[in-house]
Amino acid sequence: MIVITRNGRTTVITGWREWLLRAIVFVVAILVLGIVFFFMLGLAVTLGAIAMIVIPAAIIVALLSSMFSRH
Repeated sequence: MIVITRNGRTTVITGWREWLLRAIVFVVAILVLGIVFFFMLGLAVTLGAIAMIVIPAAIIVALLSSMFSRH
């Protein structure tokens, strides 16, 4: 049983309408969680790829600069 109160008016949802509403809410929640999951996965893959390029490049630049420094 779903009870909704708006502006002092109470609406009660029961039976097949309740099951339908709960199923719709469940499907929407799963879709939202799936979108958030794939967004986070894409962000993690992107940041990992950037790190795999930037960190070795920074190490190479640091080694080259230490080789050619005038100390």
